[in-house]
Amino acid sequence: MKDKGINGKPTGKFVAGIIVILLYSLALPFFLGVVYAGINGVSFGKTFSDVYRYFVLAGVMFAILFTVESYIFFRRKDLTGDGKQLGVILISLTLCYLFAIIFGNFISLFSMPLLLFGLIIALLVDKRLALFSNIMFSIAFFLCYITVEPAIPVLQCISAILTQAVTSSLMISIMSKSYTRMTFIKNALLVGAFMAAPVAILTGLLQQGYEWMDILMGGVWAFISVLLGVALFMIVLPVIEDAFGMYSDFKLEEICSPDAKLMKRLAKEAPGTYNHSLAVGNLAEICAIKIGENPALAKAGAYYHDVGKLKNPLCFTENQNGYNPHDDFIPEVSVYMITDHVTYGAELIKKYKLPTALADIAKEHHGTTPVQYFLNKAKSITDEQLAREQFCYHGPKPQTKISGLIMIVDTVEAATRAMGADADSEKLREFIHKLIDSKVSTGQFTECPLTFKDLQDIEDTLVATLPSLYHQRIKYVKDKK
Repeated sequence: MKDKGINGKPTGKFVAGIIVILLYSLALPFFLGVVYAGINGVSFGKTFSDVYRYFVLAGVMFAILFTVESYIFFRRKDLTGDGKQLGVILISLTLCYLFAIIFGNFISLFSMPLLLFGLIIALLVDKRLALFSNIMFSIAFFLCYITVEPAIPVLQCISAILTQAVTSSLMISIMSKSYTRMTFIKNALLVGAFMAAPVAILTGLLQQGYEWMDILMGGVWAFISVLLGVALFMIVLPVIEDAFGMYSDFKLEEICSPDAKLMKRLAKEAPGTYNHSLAVGNLAEICAIKIGENPALAKAGAYYHDVGKLKNPLCFTENQNGYNPHDDFIPEVSVYMITDHVTYGAELIKKYKLPTALADIAKEHHGTTPVQYFLNKAKSITDEQLAREQFCYHGPKPQTKISGLIMIVDTVEAATRAMGADADSEKLREFIHKLIDSKVSTGQFTECPLTFKDLQDIEDTLVATLPSLYHQRIKYVKDKK
């Protein structure tokens, strides 16, 4: 549900978020003052002698955070469902400022890992928001620093924070290509090396009277600060993910590993479903790239979309080996056992503390489609009027492009498996088009933002990819003796 009141005016969670921001903005400057006083051995009386500065800083922080929260609420309503994003922003900002104060005091102003905040927000909340807020919170940190320590060299502080702002922006900009930790670290090394020379030059220009060694060390610490920021990011990210039930591409790749608990269970207890899920995952990943969606999420969603079949694996054709338990059931019972896998799958995903997005995909990937085989079977054994709804999945319909994509790929993969590599491209396209069109005609995509262009792109990708997925190996004939 969207958090709106009368005439579209924000109420509820938005107002609660503003109250939280107000309290946080008042608390943060004093918290940083206490930290600074503690690590420098300065009395609280001296630190807070000019307390009005702290209230001015609180006002600045509130203005910035209010702007960020308003952007999320009015421009990115898809991020306002559970309020987790605000919690991630406040916690990551606190940790970033805390580490920056500590490293700035004990090592160098140029070693402050201010990019920590931008990296976390880009991966867990929104990349555009990270770029937008990165600059503002860098400025806010400068104000925080000169508030808690008025005697700090202003030019040195400006050059250090400016460097961090530029570095963070560069890292955030190239982050979309960083789907593995090693790639991410390589990018960090490149950005750090790229920024080291400009920082050294900037240090020399802004800080007269410094020795060349001080200028050189400014560049070195600028390089090291990127590595420190990435190291802290790698430590903090999993903690925040687990605390808020959120996910990054790194986490999605990890849970797609064959060693993941649910993947192990699926491979052992429902091997047919496991192989089907892997195939759907490969196809969904390629299709997601084509329509501009997150391929890591599409792959993970496909891997876990059918985990609910662990409840009764033999009730599904791909796991049967001669015996079909549905031969002993009436159609109504069979339909219940089939449709129950979406609900049980979502419960299982939550039980294993996996991202809630995967649970949503598990619930939505069949929408409200009918289990046609058992509907036809019921019609063949009775002349009574049947309620079609009793033979349908209970939904909800796909709410996101990823859920809609997986609905298509799941259906197409299962339906075209028997065709193999022998079907020509025209027959394959015609068959896939009919499958997609049947979902459109039954209104399965009315609640998700898939466009007709997206559907065409998905169809083209599946037509091009499926034959290679089912290619047949050459049969070798033994040599005659």
